[in-house]
Amino acid sequence: MNKSKPRAIITTDLECDDMNSLIHLCLYLNEIDLDGIVYTSSQFHFNGDGVHTLGEVNPNYRCQGEAAYMTHIGYPHPDPEAKNLKSYRPFEAGWIESLWSNEYTLAYPSLLQNHPDFPSPERLLSITKYGNIAFEGDVREATEGSELIKEAILDKDERILYLLSWGGVNTIVRALLSIAEEYKNTNLWEDIYELVCRKVRILGVFNGVGQDNSYEDHAKGLYPDIKILCTDFMYGGFMAPISEQEDCIETFHSEWLKKNIKYNHGVLMSKYGLFGDGTYYEGEPEVFQYGKQLSLNWGFDAIPNTTFHPYDFLGEGDSGTYVLLFDVGLRGLENGNYGTLLGRVFEGSKGPQEGYNFFTGSEGTPNRFLRGYQEEWAARAEWCVKPFKECNHPPIVKVAKGDITAAAGEVVLLEGSASDPDGDNLRAGWYLYHQGSNYSGLAKDLRVWEPMLFRTRFTIPKDARPGDYFNLILEVQDDAEKPITRYAQVIVTVKEPVDGQAQKNEYNKLNMFEAL
Repeated sequence: MNKSKPRAIITTDLECDDMNSLIHLCLYLNEIDLDGIVYTSSQFHFNGDGVHTLGEVNPNYRCQGEAAYMTHIGYPHPDPEAKNLKSYRPFEAGWIESLWSNEYTLAYPSLLQNHPDFPSPERLLSITKYGNIAFEGDVREATEGSELIKEAILDKDERILYLLSWGGVNTIVRALLSIAEEYKNTNLWEDIYELVCRKVRILGVFNGVGQDNSYEDHAKGLYPDIKILCTDFMYGGFMAPISEQEDCIETFHSEWLKKNIKYNHGVLMSKYGLFGDGTYYEGEPEVFQYGKQLSLNWGFDAIPNTTFHPYDFLGEGDSGTYVLLFDVGLRGLENGNYGTLLGRVFEGSKGPQEGYNFFTGSEGTPNRFLRGYQEEWAARAEWCVKPFKECNHPPIVKVAKGDITAAAGEVVLLEGSASDPDGDNLRAGWYLYHQGSNYSGLAKDLRVWEPMLFRTRFTIPKDARPGDYFNLILEVQDDAEKPITRYAQVIVTVKEPVDGQAQKNEYNKLNMFEAL
């Protein structure tokens, strides 16, 4: 346990893109404190209990049943016939345990050479549990997985607990129900409720609350103050090879993936699934066997049947729940508007959703951090097979002051520094992160004076108002063959104006460094 790192528990229905998300996460397990990985169900996958049908357990289901891949009539919509299903696209039980025991175990010694905080296979096996997997939205009883989540919520660790929903949210909901059942009618409930809502953050696809209706049906009324998070940008959708933003799209194409990820990087990376790579997905009908074919045909009106090239990026759509947690020098977990690798963080559906549309490729504000994340993936893939001295590692970037207050019209001093553990040369630059700033004025050309210097200046616009702030990012990349980028941020907050002479003195003081 490292209490300086974000703490997370994952629930997954083990869709093929979840498998990829987990394999990719293996390269970053040193960056978070993972306290659980829990199998769950969803509208797309459930394993049944051998007795009941979906309709008996959950009449308010979303499952599209065979209509999702047989008829496509009006899809997506719940299939009236799905109520009779006893299982649906059941996932491969034991897949996660096998990953830890085999591919991760083989990569672990090399990963550990590159960073000492990678968890052992034994640790990962101990926190892998089965949750509520029988049916979509099934919250009938507590399970090992829901109890693990419950215990983590109630323990003495005061950190935020990020519950990452890669499938249905029902196992998380079951944990919340178990807490309410134990405490709601006691004099401890007020304190327990406050603890839960202060501690829990839920992140997931489909508006943050997972791939079933269980949160709305069972938990929202009990815990109206729990925070559901979303970000400006998603990551790794199935359509990325044809619709990702222009500066990064080649990193989702076959040649880049074969060279940098799939081959010659050990068994862990070779397990990463790509279109037409031969992988067989247990429990899936033919139309979803993406390792055996190159077509994606979901039947959405807005998404026509699409054909990809062999070894194109397949999908990793649930990784967007954890990418924002990585400490790369961005401060979005401190204040959502400051930004993360996936842009800003919002509660519920409050975000403007102006990010690049990964389904359609429609125009939006591109994610300026995505290229660096993709490049680091290639660098970390080498950690699976090479010792420290043959790999690249992140530069260390710092600022003298991360928070500055100054009046409108003032010039502020920005002081940064960087070093590299591998002795690589570094390329640095400052810029204003417009989306992560809060400026009420009209000036358009807001730039750092000499952006390539570690020590430079920024002028606050004269029409800035007290309470406005400017989010200035120092971006540093090493010059390795497979580069890694890190950041540091300075938040300049506008205060009430000082008198003219004091402002002049401050300006003169800042200019003294030019003579040093």
